[in-house]
Amino acid sequence: MNFGNKKGYLDPGTGNALFAALFGIIGSVVFFAKNIFYSLTGKKGEIFKSDLAIFSEGKMYWVYFRDVVEELIKRKIKFTYYTMDMSDPALDLHDFSNKDEDFSVFKVKFVGTGNKGYSAISNLKEKNILSTTPNIGCPGYPVKKPKNCENLIHIFHGLGFDYKKGSMDNYDTILLHQNIFANLFENKKVILAGLPYLDSLIERSAKLQRDTDGKTVLVASTWGDRGLLKTYGHEFILNLANAGYNVIVRPHPYSYIYEKPFIDDLQKKLPNIPFSTEIDNLSVLAKADILISELSGVRLDYYLSFKRPVISLESGVSDEFELNEWLVKTIGDEIGISVKKEEVCNLPAILKGLSERKFIDENSILANIGKSKTVIVDYLSTC
Repeated sequence: MNFGNKKGYLDPGTGNALFAALFGIIGSVVFFAKNIFYSLTGKKGEIFKSDLAIFSEGKMYWVYFRDVVEELIKRKIKFTYYTMDMSDPALDLHDFSNKDEDFSVFKVKFVGTGNKGYSAISNLKEKNILSTTPNIGCPGYPVKKPKNCENLIHIFHGLGFDYKKGSMDNYDTILLHQNIFANLFENKKVILAGLPYLDSLIERSAKLQRDTDGKTVLVASTWGDRGLLKTYGHEFILNLANAGYNVIVRPHPYSYIYEKPFIDDLQKKLPNIPFSTEIDNLSVLAKADILISELSGVRLDYYLSFKRPVISLESGVSDEFELNEWLVKTIGDEIGISVKKEEVCNLPAILKGLSERKFIDENSILANIGKSKTVIVDYLSTC
């Protein structure tokens, strides 16, 4: 390869990789500097015991724990927050520069990544553990249910229930967001709780500029083979754009990690279509007049926040997933229109014919709207 006279030339891919590595190193230094300061103040060596732990795989899940964590701190209920992500916002809850900070109520601990982190979580000592991670203790999954854990508590990170069969077998308590799924957990303790992240989303959405251009369509897909991007490809998106709609594509955040070649290829096929990459999806939801998705919980995030119609495309449902009839069929027609595979080519006409209609009441979708964190912490305080 001839590089000519381009001395010191750094291609964009290499540059991005180097900068990512550099920022990773800087993040590590900052984190461990905090830990050093922590130990110098004499705080780290103090004995801290609690019966409640929260396990998070990383910063992506902070939104599901934040309101519960803040309520626990407010009520001075002791807990330890364990994370496998050095950039988890929970790590900033401690003010390491304040030597007089009270560390007696809660602790936040980075347990490491990969096998080190999985091992640490599998050996927690707390009796009660709150997590939003399915499959804990299941064959082949690296996180085991800790021996000392008497009450493994699940908080959902979406309104739907499409986990793999058996993925909740080792949970003892389910913080449920609606009664419609109660029949799936007959042998477990069920608390009708609601969803704190959705309460927050609804509250934040009310403060946003809600005017739209009248022709913006957001195509939001879950990740994996069941996602509409994998199922339907890019042609229907081009059809919508050619029909005069302003289309925005939002793949699941995991798609950029686990399906990057596919997403890269899709972006090449849709060079003039913007892709949304933010973890927080509220701003892009606010721009959309209509949402197109499949089984993704984003449908209900969007409907509850903005009361705008949803197009639910037929999805490739696998037998390995435990799906509720309400999630697959009923809800699609109650928040908009369900579209079968053979009808996808007619989406522009379907959207134009989408008339005003009365949709389902939000309280039929989500329990304890605005009150979920209180209900959850009331329960956790008794554990």
